[in-house]
Amino acid sequence: MGNAASVQCLLSALGGNPSLLALPTQPGYYPNIVQPYNLDHQVLPAVVTFPQTSAQVAGVVQCAARHGYRVQAKSGGHSYGNYGSSTGEVSINLSNMGHFSIDSKTYRATMGPGLQLGQVTEQLFNSGKRSIAHGTCPSVGLGGHGTVGGAGPSARLHGLTIDHVEEMEVVLANGTIVRASSSKNSDLFFAMRGAGASFGIVTEFVFRTEPAPAELVNYVYEWTARDVKTRAQVFKSWQKFIARSNLPREFSSTMTVSPSAIIIAGAYFGPQKAFNALGFIGSFPPPQVSQATVSTNWLQVSESWGQQIQDSGIASPSYFYAKSLGFTPQTLIADATADRMFQYLATAENGTDLWAVNFEVGAGAINDVAVGATAFPHRDKLWWMLSYAKTRGPVSQTTVNFLAGLNNVATSGKPTAVYGEYAGYVDPREDNDRARMDYWGPNLQRLRRIKAAVDPFDIFHNQQSV
Repeated sequence: MGNAASVQCLLSALGGNPSLLALPTQPGYYPNIVQPYNLDHQVLPAVVTFPQTSAQVAGVVQCAARHGYRVQAKSGGHSYGNYGSSTGEVSINLSNMGHFSIDSKTYRATMGPGLQLGQVTEQLFNSGKRSIAHGTCPSVGLGGHGTVGGAGPSARLHGLTIDHVEEMEVVLANGTIVRASSSKNSDLFFAMRGAGASFGIVTEFVFRTEPAPAELVNYVYEWTARDVKTRAQVFKSWQKFIARSNLPREFSSTMTVSPSAIIIAGAYFGPQKAFNALGFIGSFPPPQVSQATVSTNWLQVSESWGQQIQDSGIASPSYFYAKSLGFTPQTLIADATADRMFQYLATAENGTDLWAVNFEVGAGAINDVAVGATAFPHRDKLWWMLSYAKTRGPVSQTTVNFLAGLNNVATSGKPTAVYGEYAGYVDPREDNDRARMDYWGPNLQRLRRIKAAVDPFDIFHNQQSV
């Protein structure tokens, strides 16, 4: 940081404990302490702090503002743009704030933002076999996941992670600590559920919880054919199936397309008889791998999903680029467009062979929530396309163009439609103003008014924040 006074202020805010503060002059500061996730975006925060209490977080924010620094918090550190460690800013690492408790009568769970999703699953299951909907990557932090959206296998049944939040403790830009809920600081509560990084730092969540699934069918189907026709047909069959108006909320599905295979995996939260009655796989070309197993151990299933992600390497720091795109029942991809999309994937220059495209079904309980009820606006989406390309060094323009071109082909059937992007998968290469509109759409103007009221000096800032 720029002067001894600012460092002394932070040290005082952290109770005089020098182990809770790291400066760029410290050996191993980058990358060992900063811990960037996307190596393609080099960042160097002015300081990294590791507060242990809400009061310490508030003190760090006050010091940063007093000495002319902006602030971003970091929990799991999975930002695609490393926004929790922005260059020249004060990074508040929340890893020391992983407290957990649960009310044995109401099953409302109180959690700290430093918990990782794997810990959330385990703690809830071991506290009366409870759960909340969230993603499957075990090392993602609750602080970010619970303030940007938070989709996962059970979201169609129970809603997003942010839809489970009943109350938050939030540190504001002026260093005050407030509670936010539907009845207290309701504007802030709205903003923190979908755009939290722009408005404050959550130091405590209170979640409603559900009983953990007692029985589910875990299915995996794989096609190794590489011809365009077969691969396109698998996608068409998947989209047609998940677009059915009577698709059960108990059904979740993700289709992953890579250079070597197509894998459709997911879960049915119920008995195998009900899953079989859907006739899901019967509408597809015959797969080379077909597996559907019944499980009565939710924790074991969740851990296996997490292990698959860890084994894939996606959760580890790397050079990569990613994009997202949301589709509604009105913007489904026509068959002819699907044919062009898979022809593009087969023939376009990509700059890497380490790419994948995920098609993930949404809707259900996610879309029960009104567009204007939370900052997350994408309550009309049926499914999402999440494209990802990993490289062995800095991402080339060829790879950037490859994913941008894929989005162009996918939307070419209805090029004037509004698709939107998920703020949980930020695209730092996109024009910042356009990104804000894509992330928050019809809620952006209200968010700007709230920002002016609670953070007029833009203390909580990243390049694409409100």
